[in-house]
Amino acid sequence: MIEDLDWDAQKKRDYCIAWEGQLKREVEPQHTLFGKEASLIARRFDRDDALFQLGGPEVAEVHLTWTRGMEPDPMWPNAAIFASLESWQTESMTAQHREWNFEE
Repeated sequence: MIEDLDWDAQKKRDYCIAWEGQLKREVEPQHTLFGKEASLIARRFDRDDALFQLGGPEVAEVHLTWTRGMEPDPMWPNAAIFASLESWQTESMTAQHREWNFEE
C-alpha cells in the first residue's frame, strides 16, 4: 500500500498524482474506467500494475502502458474491477502472492 511506504507525505502525494494522471491519459472514452475518479492505493513494483480505489468500495487493478497519450484500443490499459478491496484480495492478490512465491 502506498500509505505504508517509508516516504515523506509530499513524495507519496506526488507519486499518486503521477500515477493517477497517467491512468487518465491512457483511458479512452470506451474504456471501462473513462470518467471515473481513481485514487492510487497500491502498486506492484516489479510490474506496471497498480491498484486504484474507485468512487465507492470498488477497486481497479490496472496495468498501465505508459504511452504518452490515450490508448486507441479500449482494452488498454488492462483493468479488472473488484467489488471491494477484500474481493480483490481474495480474487487476485492471493493468487499473485502464490505465483510470486512459486507456490501451487
